[in-house]
Formats: sequence, C-alpha cells, structure tokens
Amino acid sequence: MMKNILMPILFVLVYSLPAIAQTNANPVKQYTVIASSKMDTAKLLYGKYGCTASKYRNGSYEYLTRGSFTISKNNKYVYNGFEQPSGGSFVVDKPGNILFKGGYLDGGKAEKIDRPNKFFLTFPSNPDNRWTCGWVE
Repeated sequence: MMKNILMPILFVLVYSLPAIAQTNANPVKQYTVIASSKMDTAKLLYGKYGCTASKYRNGSYEYLTRGSFTISKNNKYVYNGFEQPSGGSFVVDKPGNILFKGGYLDGGKAEKIDRPNKFFLTFPSNPDNRWTCGWVE
C-alpha cells in the first residue's frame, strides 16, 4: 500500500525538477544580459567602424558595403566612402549614441543597439534609410 502512494509522488518530483531548475535559471540569464548591456553603453571604442546596408530583393536580403567612418578621441570623425574622405565632429550622448556634425554624416545619429560596439546609423543624406555599423579596428 505504501509503495502505491509513494510511486506517483516520486514520479512527480523526478519529472518536475528539470522544469523547476529551468525556471530558476532564466532570471540569472536575464540579469546577466541586462548588466552587460549597461556596461557596453558606457564605453565607446575609438577607431574604425565598417558600415553595411541591407536590401530585400528576390526573397532574400542583400548586404551592401557602405564604407566606414573612423572616430578619434579628439571628437573628430572621418567618413571613408568616397574618393575624398569627408570629416566632421561628433559627441556621444548619455545612452552612448554618436551624434555627427559636419561632413557627409552631418545631422546623423549612430544609435547604440543591444550588440557590443554596433550601431544603427541614420543621417539626412542617406539614400538607404539605415546602415548597420560595427567596430572593425
């Protein structure tokens, strides 16, 4: 009689432990992601950022290179996408976005995204709407 009562209880315990462990693991993962993204926005890497544009064509995405820009510690940038480089200045706002003034990227904003050292770049003279730019060197 005792075996008949204990078997269903044991069955429930054994098969529910992985589910309990899995639900307890999610808050730890979520906390880690939030903590790392806050740390990433505080630090801007100076150097070269390569940019691409994506275009949906014939059922798939096509990625087109769009040059690069280099940012330096003296708040100057140079866009290298033409025969002659185009330069200007930039500032970084509190969330870690780069705001451009002067040159080809004038009035543009490189918005910090959830991946380290990656930005979505938009600017008034951009024919592709938005570029994705990431730190290269």
